[in-house]
Amino acid sequence: MIRWLAPAALAAAVLLAGPILVHMLLRRNARRVIFPAIQFLQASRAAAVRFRRPSDAGLMILRLAIVAAAVAAAAQPVLIARWRMAQWDARTIRAVIVDTRPGTAPRDDAIRLAEEEMRAFKAQRFSGEDLPGALARAAAWFAQAPPGRREVVVVSDFRKGSLDGQDFGVLPSGVGVRTIRAGTQPAAREVTLPTVSGRGGAWQPSMRVERGGTAVTWTRTSAGPAASWLSTAQAPEEAPAAERALKVAAAFGVAAGDDTRRVHVRFAGAPADSRTGGALRASWMVDSALALRRSRLLHEANAAVTTRELDGRLVVETTVRAASAEAAAILRAVVLAVRPASMADRAAEVTTVSDAELAAWRKDVAPVSAPPADPFDGFVSDSDARWLWLAALALLGVETWARRARERTGRIEVRDAA
Repeated sequence: MIRWLAPAALAAAVLLAGPILVHMLLRRNARRVIFPAIQFLQASRAAAVRFRRPSDAGLMILRLAIVAAAVAAAAQPVLIARWRMAQWDARTIRAVIVDTRPGTAPRDDAIRLAEEEMRAFKAQRFSGEDLPGALARAAAWFAQAPPGRREVVVVSDFRKGSLDGQDFGVLPSGVGVRTIRAGTQPAAREVTLPTVSGRGGAWQPSMRVERGGTAVTWTRTSAGPAASWLSTAQAPEEAPAAERALKVAAAFGVAAGDDTRRVHVRFAGAPADSRTGGALRASWMVDSALALRRSRLLHEANAAVTTRELDGRLVVETTVRAASAEAAAILRAVVLAVRPASMADRAAEVTTVSDAELAAWRKDVAPVSAPPADPFDGFVSDSDARWLWLAALALLGVETWARRARERTGRIEVRDAA
């Protein structure tokens, strides 16, 4: 069985008509015979066009074979035979995933183990803090890799939450899975979390993570505005109510963030603004708008909001008035959408996936028992086109020799006739 890596190149087979036309239209020189008197010649009617056999059939066949070999070589054929299947089954195509998250220890051991796993027919290393994302990149790489026994090796300390058995579902069928644990986690780890503003000041949370539980300590650092980046517009008589609603929303805590990301909330009854604004372009605005669409606070308050961008600010408009009871809920939803509360740090985790769970993730490599399905990506190194190119060159040499031999024979006949 033959597979073609570039079957579109077979359309060039129309070039086979070239040698045929050349040999059909090649002019023939008639022999000149001298007669003492033309009256002995019988008159005949000359035909303007008549069918002629191709000249030099052997030379034409050689030229057709050269063109056919070149066209077939350009189409990149791959012969699927038992010996080739055995060749594919004897080599390993391996993707090595290395965990580079902060706190992974010891780092040198992970790199050394990854380098040892790179000894394969073809191997690619995927390093990163997002192990599920690295698995997805490895799956895409397999689609372009040459055929062989395919395997994924994950080198990590396997902290809880870093990887799950369902994450391996992105891999193609037949890909083996191995896990190598690199390093161990400490019994406890202390982490300082981002500052949170609210309740009359700024608070610095520090977290101690142990295998038995987690403890968080809050330290007041300073007093300051809770949400200076958030402004409101409302009916003039409802300004005190809007201020109280903003204080209530900020009292539950405002995570640290970029104060240049400003938000403007327009309540019902606010003075009209002739400026219309435009679509959201900044990524943080898009993320905030999506978070507002999923907000439970807005859903429970039965409040609808619309978003747009104006003068570099995210404008949130609502049909709720600032003096209503739902105003604080809307402002709190905006705060959580723009600056979501973060009281966790995955790098602080000290518990790891158990050896029994890692063993359940293991999967044996499937042998290469059938040719891979199309598209035939990654097979360029296995193409048999080189043999067809060699055949075309050999036939070209034979054609050159045959053409020169014919020219020498013609010169000899002319010299003998002379």
